[in-house]
Amino acid sequence: MGYGLRMWVSPVLFVLWLVTGITGVILLVAPLAAELGVTLPVSLADTLHIYLGFAFFGLSFVHIALNWSAMRAYFRRLRG
Repeated sequence: MGYGLRMWVSPVLFVLWLVTGITGVILLVAPLAAELGVTLPVSLADTLHIYLGFAFFGLSFVHIALNWSAMRAYFRRLRG
């Protein structure tokens, strides 16, 4: 797992986090918006939220693996 992989994992994770958050908000406010007469793309948001959430979850493990030594060093310093 080289430097090239490390270069794209964090930005992709950020985009996945952002889109998953936005779709989550859409799904949260959709019932209220419908009562106000505003139609939101609930079906699209639901599909994106599910699949990008799975991608986010899986890529998080890659991110942890790539940064494992740095994380261990950080937690060692916390212990003392």
